[in-house]
Formats: sequence, structure tokens, C-alpha cells
Amino acid sequence: MLSLDFSTLKEAGMAVALGLMMGLERERSGFERTHENRDEPQRRESDHVESLHGSLGARTFALLTLLGWISVKVGGDGLAMPIAVQAFVALLVGLFYHQTSSPDRGLTTEVAALAAPLLGMLLTRDALLAVALAVIVTLLLLSKPWIRAWIPRLHREDLTSAMQLLIVFAIMLPLLPSRTLDPWGVLSPQKVGWMVALIAAVDFLGYALNRVLGSRRGAVMTGLVGGMVSSTVVTVAMSRQAKDDPSFRGPGQVAVILACAVMGVRVAILAGVVGGPELVRPLLLPITAMVATLLAAAWWTFRPSTSGATGLEEMPLRNPFQLKRALGWGLALATVILVSAAARAWFGDRGLLVAAGLSGVADVDPITLAVSSQMHTTSLPAGTAVLAIVMAIASNTLAKAGFAWISGGRAFGLRLTAMLAASLVAALAMVAFKL
Repeated sequence: MLSLDFSTLKEAGMAVALGLMMGLERERSGFERTHENRDEPQRRESDHVESLHGSLGARTFALLTLLGWISVKVGGDGLAMPIAVQAFVALLVGLFYHQTSSPDRGLTTEVAALAAPLLGMLLTRDALLAVALAVIVTLLLLSKPWIRAWIPRLHREDLTSAMQLLIVFAIMLPLLPSRTLDPWGVLSPQKVGWMVALIAAVDFLGYALNRVLGSRRGAVMTGLVGGMVSSTVVTVAMSRQAKDDPSFRGPGQVAVILACAVMGVRVAILAGVVGGPELVRPLLLPITAMVATLLAAAWWTFRPSTSGATGLEEMPLRNPFQLKRALGWGLALATVILVSAAARAWFGDRGLLVAAGLSGVADVDPITLAVSSQMHTTSLPAGTAVLAIVMAIASNTLAKAGFAWISGGRAFGLRLTAMLAASLVAALAMVAFKL
């Protein structure tokens, strides 16, 4: 027996809304196809099919999700009613497809219609998951023009590389042990595996974005997205590509600079969330100076020159997945983490700034989280915490400059080092000004 309270009506409204979201997209898609073929007499029969195809639109999808929701509410804990409703919907959709099918007709709308009542049923169990899946289904329905535009650009090696990367993340990484094996408890085989996988993933991301967007816009997106994960990983991946293809130096430098700018924003967010306003306020000025300098450097590298050349040449395509080299760099970064942990153990808490500088060589986030939490647990002064974070950023910036020189060569590393050094000087100047 349904109780007519507000929560029940709200749930029913959500079921209708999810169906409308999917159905409106299908109706818009059917209208666009019919409109495109309106002036072609030879396609009149196809136009008629498309107009029938549009009958699986907003109202139909809304009714299907609502029907799925009602089946669970009426059937209670039993499965008989939901199964019967799903079978009935499958029969109707099958009959509709049989009557309106044509040689160039797909199954996308019909499959989405079969998913609609299932989403309505799921809504009674996990509303957040149902909404998320409905959004994913709608995005898949919307993605048809993008997929059709990308398919001609795909090569067999692109798909092979994507499958290899998926195997690494989905199969190999979960099998690695998460227990730390070093005396300081900072490094596990799974962590090393994540480093290797992230370097390979950023390498593949840069390749894919360059294929889809071109080297200029692809470099920007690689830096912004990769910097959310690890600016050091972006530096390693872009340096390697620049050494293989000299024409990639400009795009690679832009990607690294933007990744470093994102790193600065990420550090400020972590400090604000964990340390609170008393830490983020004095840290904001040096971080802002560093990020502003990096953005200016990225614009200078990205901008068109006066002669009309862009300075960011198109990159020749190559195999995007090179696990062997990613494995080598992952092991090198793991070694840096171990050395940093050993130095911190030797210096102890009194050597916080030295430990921050050493640990920052590999990653800035751990020391940022550590000193931010110590402000509350051990009454660490905010000034000392700011100095430790800036010291970690400085050592990390210098390490990335070194990686750029070693992995990317002198031509790539020299200009990038100058831009990174300028951002570091700006940050340190603001720290000295505040002190």
C-alpha cells in the first residue's frame, strides 16, 4: 500500500524527471534527423521511419521510468512484479522496433528504453546511483556526433594502447600488495605500480588530446588535467615526448607549466581544508605569485608570434603507450621517496624544514597534509608551516627542472628551468615580504 507522503511523491517526481532527461535527448535527436532529410525526396520513407522513431520520446521515457518505480512500490520486497514489468516493456520495445526498423536503423534508443524502467526501480533502493546512471546514459546518447567524428581518427595502435592501459589499471594494480616493505613504511609495491600507471596514463592522455584537439589545445588540457594528479608525472611524461620529437618542446613546456600552476592551487586547497584559514591566509600570497608567474609564462609560450607562427608545432604521431620507460621512471621516483623518508627519520621533527625540502622532491601533497594537521595536533606555528610548504614547493620545482634536463634534454630543460625559477623567485619574495 503506497503512503501519499512528501517523500513518496518526491521519489515519483524524480522517476519522471530521469525519464524526461533521457527522452528529451532522444526526441531532439529524432527531430534533427527528420529536419536534415526534409528536402530529400528520395528519403521520404526514411523520414516517415524517423518520425515514428521519435515516438520513443520524452513522454514515453518518463512513463517507462515511472512504471519501473511503481513496480517496486507495488510489488514490495518481491521480484515478481518488477520482472513482469521489465518483460512487458521488452516486449513492447521489441514490437516497436520490428514495425519501424530500417536498414540504417540502430538499437540505441531501444536499449535506452529498456534501461529506463530499471532506473526507476533502482531509484527506490539508491537514488544517488540511479541519478548518476541516468546522467551517464544521457551523456552516451548525446555522444554520437563526437564518437562519429573521432572514429576516423583512430588507429589500431590507439585501441591497442588503450586496452593495455586499461589492463594495467583494472587487473595489474589491484593484484599488487598494498603492504609497505621498507623500514619507514612509506612505499608499497602498489604505490610503485600507481606511479608507473600514472606516468603511462598521462603520456597516453597527452597523445589522445593532441590527436583530438591538436597540439596547442591538447597541451593545455594535458597540463590542467594531469596537474590535478601529479605535476611531477606530467613533467616526466612531457620531457620524454619532447626528447623523442623536438617539435613537441613548445607544447610540452606549456603542459608542464600549467601542471605546476594547478599544483599550486591544489596545495592551497589542501592547506585550507586541513589547516584552516590561519594557514591558508599567509600561504595565499606566495601561492598566488607563483601561479600568476606560471600562467604568464604559459601564455608567453602559447601565444602566436609576430610572424604568424605559433611556436607550438604539430607533433608527429607515435605509439602512446611505452610501459617499459614508464616503469623506469616510476622506480626512479620510488627511490626518491625512500631517500626522503630516510632523511626525515634521521633528522626527526626538529628538522622539519629539511624534511619538507627532501620529501618535496617527490611530492608536495604529503608534507602539506602533515604540517597542516600538525597545526592542530602539536600547535605548530603557522609561519613554520608556511615555510615548510614553500620549502617543499621549492624542492619540487627544482626537481622538476632536473627531470626536464635529464629526460627532455638541454633545449627543453633550459627554457623550462628559467620559467620555473621565475615562479619560485616570485613565491619566495612574497614569503620574505610577509616575514
